Amino acid sequence: MLDRQYRATLDEPVGMLGDITPRAAVQTAAGRHRVAGWLKHLENRSSQLDANDPMATYDFTWIWRELGIENLRK
Repeated sequence: MLDRQYRATLDEPVGMLGDITPRAAVQTAAGRHRVAGWLKHLENRSSQLDANDPMATYDFTWIWRELGIENLRK
């Protein structure tokens, strides 16, 4: 269910990305860095959740790969 939700999000405007889609944002160097920051924000927020929350252990790796920015995941 979470995978499906995040897959849809990749094609929807995101406020943190200037109201463009993550897929559109990664077309430029600046956009790739903004998307990396957004993903890091999601990962950090998820890691602070209660261990019983499904988001606490969600693996965002596939999103980094899907968007071709896994090299920015530090």
